[in-house]
Amino acid sequence: MRRTSTLDEVDRTILEELNTDARLSHREIAHRLKISPTTVSTRVARMEAQGIVRGYIPVLDDEQLGFDLWAAIGIRISKGRLREVEERLARDPRAYAIYDVTGDIDALMIGRFRDRRDLDRFVKHALQDPHIERTNTQVVLNRVKEERRVPVTKRTPEPADGAPDGAPARRPAPNA
Repeated sequence: MRRTSTLDEVDRTILEELNTDARLSHREIAHRLKISPTTVSTRVARMEAQGIVRGYIPVLDDEQLGFDLWAAIGIRISKGRLREVEERLARDPRAYAIYDVTGDIDALMIGRFRDRRDLDRFVKHALQDPHIERTNTQVVLNRVKEERRVPVTKRTPEPADGAPDGAPARRPAPNA
């Protein structure tokens, strides 16, 4: 089981800067945080070695690159073949994410497709796999939120309605 890392406030602040713009130099981050560039470099190197920072990638606009359709595909897989099928699906560049899940399906794939025909070809090809029993495809109509950056603050932010996590939202009193 993976354990939670122990980051101090300096580490978290460095990560917040990298989350905002991963192209910032260590010198610029040090200047913004009023610490030495050596401190930033050492800490970033340590977080990379620990696997906390796993890489740096540009955030690309998928629609401008021709991926106009997203879909969530629930997949029922033959017993004992889960990992094998997931690994095969993961090699397809249209697979954005693949998750083991609980419930009526065994895996959930989030995929990016060029259009309906591309999605249709993918699903029909997947169903030719003798270990895929069935799929359930849901087309994404609108992406309301999509965030690859992981929050690094210690406190969990309160929900937008102001209620603490898990608490019912407070409603204004009538005639207030």
